[in-house]
Amino acid sequence: MKLAVLSDVHGNYRALEAVLLDTKELGVDHILFLGDLVYMGLDPQPCFDLLMTNKPLVTIKGNTDATIEGIKGNVPTSDSEKEMHKFVRYTDIRMKQESKQLLKTWSISQRGEIGNDPFIFCHGSPYSFNEAITADMKVGSELYDKLMGEDASVILCGHTHVPADFMLGEKRIINPGAVGYSFDGDVRPSYALLDIQNQRVNAIIRRVDYDREMYLSEVEHATHSFRPFASLAYALKYGRPDPKA
Repeated sequence: MKLAVLSDVHGNYRALEAVLLDTKELGVDHILFLGDLVYMGLDPQPCFDLLMTNKPLVTIKGNTDATIEGIKGNVPTSDSEKEMHKFVRYTDIRMKQESKQLLKTWSISQRGEIGNDPFIFCHGSPYSFNEAITADMKVGSELYDKLMGEDASVILCGHTHVPADFMLGEKRIINPGAVGYSFDGDVRPSYALLDIQNQRVNAIIRRVDYDREMYLSEVEHATHSFRPFASLAYALKYGRPDPKA
């Protein structure tokens, strides 16, 4: 069985389309999605529609997916909050009401089995979509101890925009990186391909080419109206977070 693990699309339809085409060419059986689908990109609704058309087996809510949930009750006060509020509205008004309602129902983590192995699927950590699971996590920290107490042998997570596959204590952590924009210096979308054979989980990180220059030009044009898009343009150019953000 082949599984494709995707995370952090952030409204980048061109990248998502390329990744899903790659999964089809490889004969992937199921898509697992780990959150951050619509916010911080030009095409939130098309990304939602495209993902759902592919009937993902797992759908996780990411921290940026949650930003549009309370927008009507949010009253910004500072200039920076007003700018960000405008950016959240950009996503909100471009999504169908039924899509937003379905996105709201997604959980921040799920537990299940692949083969005979217990898995956890989450965006950041099983307990918060704002936490990050990294290889340099301090042994004995609160998050480390909580993770070690889980019965899952494999944890699939995103949030960092950096692909990874490492052992944390006795837990295998697999992060597919980001479809929408990366923070590891490689500007190509990434996802994790899991090949399950004889109860063994073989994982590789795949990088996919797409028309990044076209998307970048569209994002740069959008910065004239929405300044926060400048940080997105930086990440698309350099594969790193914008130091000014």
